Amino acid sequence: MAREKKFEDKIKELEEIINILESGEVSLDESIKKYTKAMQLVKECDSELKDIETKVNKIVSENGSLEDFEVSE
Repeated sequence: MAREKKFEDKIKELEEIINILESGEVSLDESIKKYTKAMQLVKECDSELKDIETKVNKIVSENGSLEDFEVSE
Protein backbone atom coordinates (compact mmCIF):
# COMPACT_ATOMS: atom_id res chain seq x y z
CA MET A 1 0.00 0.00 0.00
CA ALA A 2 1.41 3.40 -0.98
CA ARG A 3 2.10 5.88 1.76
CA GLU A 4 -0.08 8.98 1.49
CA LYS A 5 1.85 12.20 1.03
CA LYS A 6 1.76 14.83 3.75
CA PHE A 7 0.04 18.14 3.08
CA GLU A 8 3.37 19.96 2.99
CA ASP A 9 4.76 17.49 0.43
CA LYS A 10 1.71 18.04 -1.78
CA ILE A 11 2.18 21.80 -1.62
CA LYS A 12 5.88 21.44 -2.50
CA GLU A 13 5.04 19.19 -5.46
CA LEU A 14 2.39 21.67 -6.60
CA GLU A 15 4.94 24.50 -6.48
CA GLU A 16 7.38 22.41 -8.53
CA ILE A 17 4.73 21.72 -11.15
CA ILE A 18 3.86 25.42 -11.34
CA ASN A 19 7.52 26.29 -11.88
CA ILE A 20 7.81 23.68 -14.65
CA LEU A 21 4.67 24.93 -16.38
CA GLU A 22 5.77 28.56 -16.09
CA SER A 23 9.14 27.73 -17.62
CA GLY A 24 7.46 26.87 -20.91
CA GLU A 25 10.07 24.20 -21.54
CA VAL A 26 7.72 21.20 -21.61
CA SER A 27 5.71 19.80 -24.47
CA LEU A 28 1.97 20.32 -24.74
CA ASP A 29 1.29 16.70 -23.79
CA GLU A 30 3.56 16.94 -20.75
CA SER A 31 1.97 20.27 -19.80
CA ILE A 32 -1.47 18.66 -19.83
CA LYS A 33 -0.23 15.81 -17.64
CA LYS A 34 1.39 18.26 -15.20
CA TYR A 35 -1.73 20.44 -15.13
CA THR A 36 -3.93 17.42 -14.43
CA LYS A 37 -1.64 16.35 -11.58
CA ALA A 38 -1.66 19.90 -10.21
CA MET A 39 -5.46 20.00 -10.21
CA GLN A 40 -5.53 16.66 -8.37
CA LEU A 41 -3.15 18.04 -5.74
CA VAL A 42 -5.22 21.22 -5.36
CA LYS A 43 -8.36 19.13 -4.81
CA GLU A 44 -6.63 16.94 -2.21
CA CYS A 45 -5.16 19.95 -0.36
CA ASP A 46 -8.50 21.77 -0.39
CA SER A 47 -10.21 18.70 1.06
CA GLU A 48 -7.58 18.40 3.80
CA LEU A 49 -7.93 22.09 4.67
CA LYS A 50 -11.72 21.76 4.94
CA ASP A 51 -11.31 18.74 7.24
CA ILE A 52 -8.86 20.68 9.40
CA GLU A 53 -11.19 23.67 9.53
CA THR A 54 -13.99 21.42 10.76
CA LYS A 55 -11.74 20.00 13.48
CA VAL A 56 -10.51 23.45 14.53
CA ASN A 57 -14.10 24.63 14.87
CA LYS A 58 -14.70 21.94 17.46
CA ILE A 59 -13.42 21.77 21.00
CA VAL A 60 -12.92 18.79 23.22
CA SER A 61 -15.10 18.88 26.33
CA GLU A 62 -13.96 17.60 29.70
CA ASN A 63 -15.46 14.17 29.00
CA GLY A 64 -13.51 13.88 25.71
CA SER A 65 -16.39 14.47 23.31
CA LEU A 66 -16.21 17.03 20.53
CA GLU A 67 -18.52 20.02 20.68
CA ASP A 68 -19.03 23.00 18.40
CA PHE A 69 -16.84 25.93 19.37
CA GLU A 70 -18.88 28.96 20.35
CA VAL A 71 -17.58 32.34 21.47
CA SER A 72 -19.43 33.88 24.42
CA GLU A 73 -19.95 37.61 24.13
